[in-house]
Amino acid sequence: MASVSTNKADLEYAVMMTVLNFHSEFMKSGYSHVDVQWSTDLIHVTLTRSGSVPAEARLAQSEEGRALLRQVHEALFTSCQAELRQRIETVVDRKVRTMVTSLDPVSGRSHIAIYL
Repeated sequence: MASVSTNKADLEYAVMMTVLNFHSEFMKSGYSHVDVQWSTDLIHVTLTRSGSVPAEARLAQSEEGRALLRQVHEALFTSCQAELRQRIETVVDRKVRTMVTSLDPVSGRSHIAIYL
């Protein structure tokens, strides 16, 4: 998907769809809400889960479980972030310098900071 429009809303929508597709295909996660905030050199994406996985909800009840959930989330993201990087670069027509993710296991919210 090549970037055709420089309209900020169109680019934010394209990034949103790219991130959602990535999470569905590679991380096997479903999200009901995605928020994309774009500044000059940073794209911040917040994803909210569409439901909870019972095992993850139980793990999120303890500090050790929350740490494990964060670790697994980051490892999954790291293992396939090259694919997301390529997809984002195609959409925004700019080089991605780095990407960082974090997970709030209690709320099920995931954050991705994409530095251009």
